[in-house]
Order: sequence, then C-alpha cells, then structure tokens
Amino acid sequence: MPKLELFIALRYLQSKRKTAFISTITYISFLGITLGVAVLVIVMSVMNGFESEVRTRFISNDSHIRIRSFNDRPFTYDDDLKNMLLSDSLIIGHSPFIESYGMIKGDYTEGSLVRGIDESTITSISLLKGQIVSGKLDFINTESGLPGIILGKGMADKTASIIGSELFIISPAISSTLSQPPVMRFEVTGIFETGLAEIDGSLSYVSLDAAQKLFKMPGRINGVYVNLSSISHTDRVKEVLNSELEYPKNAISWKDMHKNLYAWMEIEKMMMGTILSLIIIIAAFNILSSLIMIVMEKKQEVGILMAMGCSRSVVMRIFMIQGMIIGVIGTVLGLIIGTAVCFIQLEYQLVSLPGEIYFINAMPIRMDHNDFLIIGAVSLILTFLSTIYPSMQASRMLPAQIIRDE
Repeated sequence: MPKLELFIALRYLQSKRKTAFISTITYISFLGITLGVAVLVIVMSVMNGFESEVRTRFISNDSHIRIRSFNDRPFTYDDDLKNMLLSDSLIIGHSPFIESYGMIKGDYTEGSLVRGIDESTITSISLLKGQIVSGKLDFINTESGLPGIILGKGMADKTASIIGSELFIISPAISSTLSQPPVMRFEVTGIFETGLAEIDGSLSYVSLDAAQKLFKMPGRINGVYVNLSSISHTDRVKEVLNSELEYPKNAISWKDMHKNLYAWMEIEKMMMGTILSLIIIIAAFNILSSLIMIVMEKKQEVGILMAMGCSRSVVMRIFMIQGMIIGVIGTVLGLIIGTAVCFIQLEYQLVSLPGEIYFINAMPIRMDHNDFLIIGAVSLILTFLSTIYPSMQASRMLPAQIIRDE
C-alpha cells in the first residue's frame, strides 16, 4: 500500500470534522460493519450447531450408508458382501438389519417401524446402547422367556408400556391370501430416547432372529448398516459400493434418507445469512455517504494536493483507503467479537434451552472456518464497492476551480 495515500487517509480519519454529523456517520458505519459481522458469525455458528445436532441424532440411530435392495426385497448376508465391506479401510463397522412396519398392541395399539438388529454388531454402528433411559439392550434374557423389544420413549407412552410389559406385534407379511398375518409376543426390555420425536414416537427394536420369524425372512435381511471413519467420506464410499454391488442391491447415504430435512436446513441457513447481510449492506451505504461528505469537506485540501502534483489515481486511492480502513477494522473486530461470544457459549453455556422442547440443554455452537472466511470476504467486498463512487468523484475535481471557489 502506498505510504503517501495511507498517511493522508489516516490523517483525514483522525482530523476533527467541521461538521460533527460526518463523524457520527463514520462511527455508525464502523459500528454497523462490526455488529453485522459479529451477528453473522454467531448466527451461522448456532445454525451449524443445530444442524450438527440433528444430523448426529439421526445418524446415531441409523448409519452413514445403508445397503438396500430395490423395493426392499430380502437378500442374503453372504461372505462376498461381508468381505467387500471389510476390504474398505474407510468402513469401520457394518451390521445387518431387517426393517418393516408392524402394529404393536399393548394397552393401546399403535403402528411402528420395527427394526430387527444384530446385537453383536449394532454397537459399532448405532449409539442405541447409550440412549437407553430405562432397562437395557438385551433381547434374550427376559423374565418371561419371550423375545425382548426396545421401544422409543414416545412409542412406550403411546402403548402405555413399561419395562416388563408384554406386547404383540402384528406383521404385514402374509404367506397366502387365506392365512392370518404373523403375530409374535415380546417383553419390553428397554426404552430409549434420542430427543427427536420423529424417532422416539415411531421406532422399535427387536433381535434380528425375531424379525426374521416375524416378517417371514428366514436366513435373509433387507439391509446392512455401514459406518465410516468420517462423515466426509460418505459420497466417495457410496459411489465405490454402488460400482461393486450387484443388482438389485444399492447403497444410499444419510443425505439420501433425509434429503428434504437437510435441503430445508441449507435453505434456511442461506436465507438467514442473506437477511443478516443487510446489516453490512446498510453499513456500507453509511460508508458511501460519509465518504461523499468527507470529499465535499476536503475539497480545498484535495485541490492543493492536485496542484502540488498528486495524480487523480493518488487522490482516488486516498479515499478508497480511508473507507477500507473502516471496513477492515470493523470486519476484524466483528470476527473477534463473534468468535469470542461463540467460545464463551461453548465453555460456559450461558444461553440455556428447555431440554424437553429442543432435545438439548444449551444453545449449540459449531464454528466453521469457511463461514468466517465468506463473511469476512463479503464484508470487505461491500466496503470496497462503497468507496468507488466517492473516490472517483474526488479524483475528477479540477484543482484550479476548487482553489478559486474556496
């Protein structure tokens, strides 16, 4: 940056104004940039936090990738499929499952999504064991000798079930048009809670063997959970699996399973960022208006500089640098304030939330460096654009005319 232009720009910022109104607008511009950037950083971090919480809770009862067949047709969990999954270093766990809908009859009858899981491998995929709030993850050791079932908290409330309650599950599987649908008795051995009403109020777990009997799939499954070392590998591993799996099996990711939810969250984040950017835009207009008035106030000084040999480009750079100083300091200070507020919330959780409503006890925060870079860049670009017009106006002044008029 040229030393002359920077020196003069700093002197103009530090000098006392003939009109206090110009100084007021300059201060408002600076505060507007700072406030806008800080608010954007905080809001984006909070939205990232909520998105991360929702994603984690959905995946904790599912997986990064599912292997399914078209129309959910049953298939065999054979050695070829197991070896293919074991050969990929990015896959840290996999577990077979059966998933179908059934009617659960306790004191009340309620429809449920019933998942049959393999107890020996499910812990490498799901956080179900840590989500059990009553009872335990056990499908075998029951007092009645019946197979065990684990209900979501909402499903337990709907069917008026507690630990030890006996339930019936009516399966939609029908072997012939004249036969009755299969029915099995279960004993409630556990109740889990994820905090997401969509899962807690509709999902139930039974053992894989019990599900195979209930849904008439002896020795077969209709899906495999696949867990990865990092969520960032999801798309790559999905493509690899789909290139190796034979029809009718295919791999779908967590994004595919919850497409509408995450599309809505991305749109909400984008719209919130756009709306809050108006604060920075307003501050940029304040910089524009304050620079225009400073140019008018400094006409005599500009005329003297040009008469002494300063080129139009030098005059233009003086006022551009003056505006950019306001923008840069305001942006940096806003980023610092926003980051500090986020760190304080992470450390002390000053903003609490009712856990029964929001499934978490404090405002979630997840800071993304990419968001910070985008916010800072947008702020600086808007500041730069606001300096162009007044700087060009200053550079177009005629020194002789200015000095004569003054």
